[in-house]
Amino acid sequence: MKDKDFLFLTSLLRSREVGMLRSEKIERMLDAPGFDDAAKFLIDSGYPDMSGMSMSQIDGMLENHRFEIFQEISNYDYALDVLDLFRLKYDYHNVKVLVKSAGANIDAAYLLSASGRIDIKTLSDAFVSEQRGDLPPLVAGAMDSAVGILSRTGNPQLADIEIDKAYYKELTLLADKLKEEFITGYIRLLIDSANLRIAVRSARTGRTKDFLSSTLIPGGSVDPKQIASAFEDSSDLPFTGDALENAARLGSDAMKGGAQTLFELACDNAVLNFVTNTLFISFGPAPVIAYLAKLEWEITVVRMILTGKYTGIAPDVIRERLRECHV
Repeated sequence: MKDKDFLFLTSLLRSREVGMLRSEKIERMLDAPGFDDAAKFLIDSGYPDMSGMSMSQIDGMLENHRFEIFQEISNYDYALDVLDLFRLKYDYHNVKVLVKSAGANIDAAYLLSASGRIDIKTLSDAFVSEQRGDLPPLVAGAMDSAVGILSRTGNPQLADIEIDKAYYKELTLLADKLKEEFITGYIRLLIDSANLRIAVRSARTGRTKDFLSSTLIPGGSVDPKQIASAFEDSSDLPFTGDALENAARLGSDAMKGGAQTLFELACDNAVLNFVTNTLFISFGPAPVIAYLAKLEWEITVVRMILTGKYTGIAPDVIRERLRECHV
């Protein structure tokens, strides 16, 4: 991977960042008198006019917006591995949907995302036929393992954990392949953030140290054994002096009954803070990762605001739930 290969794509995406959501536009959307007025503010940020749509239609539009951008970036062969850092999530999301909907005997096809590497039909056919040969090995293994776990235990959470482990393992392998310091740091931070969330949620749901140890993900900058020991001793979580220090502090409070929303937002903000440090990197994979991370953030913010407006939630309540604006 050569930084100079990314010269054109970096310039293209940097120019588009100018039109992405910023604090002032978010505030105008929040203060808009109604849902339709808020939706119209998004047109000059590259979104279609979603005024008058139902929430299911909006979800479809937002999914399509992401898909189209992913498809455009996939035309640049040198950027495919970088793009896969984001597409992987949707492959494993789709595996979760297929496994759990089959276990519950319901049709959840509307939850499948086209933003992954693997075509939805290919993935669905492999699941139904149990012929996994066309799937990447880790995806196939996660599918088989999750089906077995759900069949034996009836516990969808345990199936999710198995799928998540495969997802983070594949992310780590991809980072090892690319040998880029920024990408390695980004993946480690994602794993650390996931482990921090697992520890907090385990404490809030009364899980044991053994359960936590079996669910923590290797590959982060903090040893899972350290996290499990802190969990058992009810001491501060060992993320001091790094990007997640504030999130860990809020996580310790949340484990004792404090606000979980603030903790979750702090985890998200830590990742966004990491990628926004690419501002002074002229070109290369890092600005592409930053753009894609901001895109995911933007879609989440748009969905939260439009959902709130659609259902009549007060603007101040929506504000409390929003991530910080880093665009």
